[in-house]
Amino acid sequence: MEKTLVIGSCTVDIVIPTPRLPSTTDSINSGVHHYALGGCAYNVSQMLRLLSVPYLHGVTIGSGIYGDFVKKELEKKGIPIFRTSSEPHGACICLVEERGERSFIAYHGIEYKFNREWFKSFDLSTFSNVYLCGLELEEDTGEEIVKFLEENRFKNIYFAPGPRLLTIKEDFVKRIFALNPIIHLNDQEIISYTKDSDIERAMKTLRSMTGNDVIVTMGKDGASILTGDDFIYEKSRESEVVDSIGAGDCHLGTYISYRSMGKDKREALKKANLFASEVVRHEGSTLREEDITTLL
Repeated sequence: MEKTLVIGSCTVDIVIPTPRLPSTTDSINSGVHHYALGGCAYNVSQMLRLLSVPYLHGVTIGSGIYGDFVKKELEKKGIPIFRTSSEPHGACICLVEERGERSFIAYHGIEYKFNREWFKSFDLSTFSNVYLCGLELEEDTGEEIVKFLEENRFKNIYFAPGPRLLTIKEDFVKRIFALNPIIHLNDQEIISYTKDSDIERAMKTLRSMTGNDVIVTMGKDGASILTGDDFIYEKSRESEVVDSIGAGDCHLGTYISYRSMGKDKREALKKANLFASEVVRHEGSTLREEDITTLL
């Protein structure tokens, strides 16, 4: 089974249910707040863990109340900590509206930093895949990530930059695209980047830049993969959306997991749609072990 290196944060999600987003000088009442582990890379790594796919999440856990919370939660789950630091750990305020849409206010700490020297003692040839989010590329250590990818060739680079594809340094994007990554975006993100409202044309445009598969999620309308000249489409299961935080991460984490098991792209996409349709049905950015058991 293929092994995956996950690059990206493990932060604290401070989830605040709200009837709507507040405007300037506004005052509204929220629902009960709760704390949970989050971050795109963490969410992806949890799908690999829950599906028993080997992985390493190369993230630093910092200090302060947020760092302490992350350490305790990882220990509860039996997840080993990659490395620690005395620098502050960050958090993300997640505002979840009644319709399930989410908005973020993030404070980035040490968990978003990266140093390619951390992996000198690892045999990177044992990793077939690497996952990369877009947020870490905006930090002052973003160059370290790009150089790491250029210096260590992986079978598959899964790149899920989200809306940050428009704000990441153009040089970084060009250099990563030159490494033939598999791109994972939602329909609005790919339209914003390519300026083409036709999803299939937009996928072809992006594939011409990367030379590899493009995966696009469309919420309740399912998801598609452009692989070579062929489109693979799979519909999604109907779900009542309670909280959409982590849906895209769950989708990609599941897809990577099933491809790592040797499943074909259509089967992996089916499972990714199924699991993503489940994560939006409850609060929290990841599935639980009982969810996995039920779905399987």
